[in-house]
Amino acid sequence: MRSRVVLLLCVLITLSACSSVKNNEASPVKESSDVVINIVGDVHGESAIKRESLAPLKKYFADGDLNIFNLETAITDEVKKEEKQYNFKTDSAFLKTLKSIGLNVATIANNHSYDFGEKGFLDTLNALDKAKISYVGGGVNRDIAYQGQVYRVKGLKIGVLGIAKVNGGPLSIATKDKAGTTNGYDSVSTEKAITAIRKVSDIVIVLPHWGEEGSFCPRSSEIASAKKWQSLGADIIVGSHTHTLQEVQLKENKLIAYSMGNFIFYSSQLENRTTGILKIRISPSKKITYGLQPFVIDNLTKVPGITDVASSYTCENQANTTVR
Repeated sequence: MRSRVVLLLCVLITLSACSSVKNNEASPVKESSDVVINIVGDVHGESAIKRESLAPLKKYFADGDLNIFNLETAITDEVKKEEKQYNFKTDSAFLKTLKSIGLNVATIANNHSYDFGEKGFLDTLNALDKAKISYVGGGVNRDIAYQGQVYRVKGLKIGVLGIAKVNGGPLSIATKDKAGTTNGYDSVSTEKAITAIRKVSDIVIVLPHWGEEGSFCPRSSEIASAKKWQSLGADIIVGSHTHTLQEVQLKENKLIAYSMGNFIFYSSQLENRTTGILKIRISPSKKITYGLQPFVIDNLTKVPGITDVASSYTCENQANTTVR
């Protein structure tokens, strides 16, 4: 219990005292030639979410060329559920709301996009297309799921992949002739996908769904995967699944945020409501800088609200912490 209190004290002190994240943020410049990419964590549209409270978030995404989120739900009317503890689904109107605040790229490489089977998954793909939100990490077959997307932004080609290390089980994984997600445990397909998108991109972003739920530090398996993917050409790696924020590192122009936690997602625990927007800038010369705009999810609306507390911290400050 004492270690958990120490963790929360670290989270609740100011950004300048707790982490160096703020020091890495590029100063905003009007008419900048930099590519701006905003990335957030888990988003679903369950009934507890007060959608009318989302509009104020729009200004925080207004600078983004790509505004990326983890869509951790099916968008469907299907009623037949997969057998699991939690099944998430919402309606297409929720996607329109997300689009209206600026979110425009979804990763569906996670363990909830297949909560209502193949029918629900295909409904999700169709709903994203209609909402004009592009997606990575899944598709109507394995070739599409692993090819990702390449966005041409201000003269740079930004390649984005979604990799589901935590997925919805064997049936949720895309095959040659069946819709589904990528599979991060298929190292051959994953590494082939990174190598392929590297060849046609100036910057490669990999969005893995991985890690231990409730953990504040990456495990050795995530660290090893990140190093391997970086060696293959990944420039930016931003994870999800743990429902907590994890360490952010920028070394030798390689950026990794092991987990961005929740974003539009219900929880009563402070450690699961502490969140932020990872704001990345890429210069024309491909130099990467970043900042973290901190938020805390409001316990009533389940929507992030602006805060001045720290939202990123290092594992050295969290040794032996656990969530109970």
